[in-house]
Amino acid sequence: MWMEKNIGLALDQVIPGHGSIPLSPYYFWPRKDAWDELKILLESKPWISQRQTVILLNQATDVINLWQQSADDHS
Repeated sequence: MWMEKNIGLALDQVIPGHGSIPLSPYYFWPRKDAWDELKILLESKPWISQRQTVILLNQATDVINLWQQSADDHS
């Protein structure tokens, strides 16, 4: 969820042939540390591999950085 003063990050699990289901609530950055909250959530799911956790956290970092750059460009 891309907003002017915050960005909301959430994860859905995609089930092929059936759509997707929410895996997490929205974590809003910079109100809270969305990256840390996602990390805690991912580590609590034993069926998500460490490799997949790293990939998802790297993607979250990329989105947060893009949002920050966009905010800097508009200020």
